[in-house]
Amino acid sequence: MSAMRTLVFVHGWGFDSGFWQPVAERLPEFARVFVDFGFRTNPAHHPKVPGAIVVGHSMGFAWALANLPRPWAGAVAVNAFPRFTRSPDYVSGVAPRMVERMVSRFAEDPAAVTADFLARCGVARPDVADIRPAPLGEALSWLAGCDERAAFKALDCPALALAGTRDAIVPEAMSREAFAEIPLVLAEGADHLLPVSHPDWVASQIRLFAANLR
Repeated sequence: MSAMRTLVFVHGWGFDSGFWQPVAERLPEFARVFVDFGFRTNPAHHPKVPGAIVVGHSMGFAWALANLPRPWAGAVAVNAFPRFTRSPDYVSGVAPRMVERMVSRFAEDPAAVTADFLARCGVARPDVADIRPAPLGEALSWLAGCDERAAFKALDCPALALAGTRDAIVPEAMSREAFAEIPLVLAEGADHLLPVSHPDWVASQIRLFAANLR
């Protein structure tokens, strides 16, 4: 009998590890480990599990590329990217001034900026009563300058990208440019919250991906 594979789930900006529960509970045949950035009530928790399948949402995938030790058994990028902001050789990224404006506004009113971001993600009624501005602000500043494309290219494991065609945060064009070298599977009409809106689909994609690993 083969050993149980481990999934390491990494959430994105503005959320916590509970974001992944709808997907994780559909994958009971895996060991499931959760990174938490401490953006909300949970304490920060950065477990390191070499040899796992890393599943990152949005900023969480770029953070994993920068911080989680290799080797990985596989990588699944969900509504994600290795770099967020535009550059001459990354034309589909978000305009840097938009992120800089968000960073500036966050320093003045973190609750309003977080609520606005969550609404643009697709959260119907954003609750920001429990946010922790310090780690959120630190992560937002990191996001503005991160570029993990070289780390992504250097990954020595299979990778898969999942994205929505109506993602207001990571447009389809960005997904196509960022993940041109790996399989990209699109959910028609889906927004930035695939693990919440399409948990069965995301879980089935992870299961299929894992089944094809050596």
